[in-house]
Amino acid sequence: MKAKVWFGTVVAGTLSLLAVIAGYIVVVDPFFHYHKPLEGFAYELANERYQNDGIVKHFSYDTVITGTSMTANFKTTDCDAFFGGKSIKVPFHGGSFKEVNDNLKVALAYNPNVVRVIRCLDINNFTQDKDYVNYENLPEYLYDDNIFNDTQYVWNKTALMVADDILINTAAGEQGTTFDEYMNWSDDYEYGREAVLATYVRPGKEEHAEKLTDMERERTLGNVRQNITDLAKQYPDVEFDYYLSPYSICWWDVEVVQPGKLSWQRDLDQTVIEEILTCDNIHLYSYMDNFELICNLDNYKDRIHYGGETNTNLLRWMSEDKGRITKANYHEYLDRVYDYYGEYDYDSLY
Repeated sequence: MKAKVWFGTVVAGTLSLLAVIAGYIVVVDPFFHYHKPLEGFAYELANERYQNDGIVKHFSYDTVITGTSMTANFKTTDCDAFFGGKSIKVPFHGGSFKEVNDNLKVALAYNPNVVRVIRCLDINNFTQDKDYVNYENLPEYLYDDNIFNDTQYVWNKTALMVADDILINTAAGEQGTTFDEYMNWSDDYEYGREAVLATYVRPGKEEHAEKLTDMERERTLGNVRQNITDLAKQYPDVEFDYYLSPYSICWWDVEVVQPGKLSWQRDLDQTVIEEILTCDNIHLYSYMDNFELICNLDNYKDRIHYGGETNTNLLRWMSEDKGRITKANYHEYLDRVYDYYGEYDYDSLY
C-alpha cells in the first residue's frame, strides 16, 4: 500500500507540475501562439521563426513590413510617419519567397484590417523553385491550429526560459523590444569599401555571355506567381508596395558582369517585372538606377546588405512614389540600368 501511495503521489505531483508549467507558458505566451503580449510586460522580440507567426496572428496593425535580412533594419516608426497607420515588421533572415509569402497569407487571413504590405523582393531569389524553403526543423507546432502538438511548446525548455526572462525584465522595470529594434543588425557591422571588399574574392572574367534558359524562365514565373502575384490578386483592396533589393556595385561585378550574366540578368528582370505588373495593386519600385546609392560602398557592409539609413530612405522614397516601375517606363528603366552597369569601370573598385 505504501508503494502504491508513493507511486500515486509521484504521478499526481508530476502531472500537477506539468500542468503548472503549461499554464504558465499559455498565460505568458512568449512566442504569441495564443494571444498578443500581456500589457505592461517586457516581451523580447528575438526569434523570427518562432515569433513571426504569432505576431501576424495576434498583434494590432494595418501595415506589414516583411522580407529577408534586407528588411531587418526598417523602423516601424519611420513607416508610420511616412505612410500613416500602424505597422509591424516580420523579417526572415535568409528566407525564401515561399516562407515570406506563407507568413503574409496568414497575416491577411487573420487580419482584415491590413491595407498595405511593404516587402523586399531579393533579386537572388527569383530563380528558386516556388516551394523552396531555406530552413529545416521549423517549429511547425507554432504555425498550425493542432492543439495536440502544442506539447512541444508548453513543455519547451527554451520557451520556459524566455518566459522567465520576460517576468524578470518586467520586474526590473525594463521595456520590451520595439519593432524598430526587432532583428535590427544595422549597428553591429562596419561599412565602407574595405569592409565590403573583405567579404569576397573577385572571380575571374567569363567571356562567354550566358542566356536565360526557357527552364529558368518558367521556374521564375512559377515562383513569382505562387509567391508574389497570386496573393495580390486574392486581395485586390490591399496595396502591395514591393521593391527590388538594391545591391551594391560590387554585387553587379561579382554576380553579373564577371560571370558573363549581364544579358541573363536583364532577361530575368524583364520577365519578373512584366509578370508583377499584371497586378494593379502591386506598386513595384527599384533603386538600381539610383547610382549614387549603389556605387557608394559606405552604404554597405558587404556586397548586398545596406545599413539602416538606406532602409529609412527606401521607406521615404516609396511613400513619395519615387522609383516606381510601370508598364509605361520599365523598358526605359532597363535600358538605363543595363547601359550603366554594362559600361562601368569595375577595376576601379579594387
